Amino acid sequence: MVDKMTNLDRRLGPWTGRVWGLILNFIGNGLAIYGAIGVVCDGSRMPMLIIGLLLTVSCILLLARPCNPTDERHSTE
Repeated sequence: MVDKMTNLDRRLGPWTGRVWGLILNFIGNGLAIYGAIGVVCDGSRMPMLIIGLLLTVSCILLLARPCNPTDERHSTE
């Protein structure tokens, strides 16, 4: 069976897909914190909180995929 999912270890520009995903996750975390501060202080920024949470959860779900063990870069021998 052929794996149809994106290879996260493939280089996309200067970094791999995993690194780009971690950067996107960091941005999502920042948006969630920024939105949470606004919601707690004065009830504003709820869209920022929701977008940040969705972005963070999406990145976690996508990046939780393990690397390909048959790839020679991940060989333990």
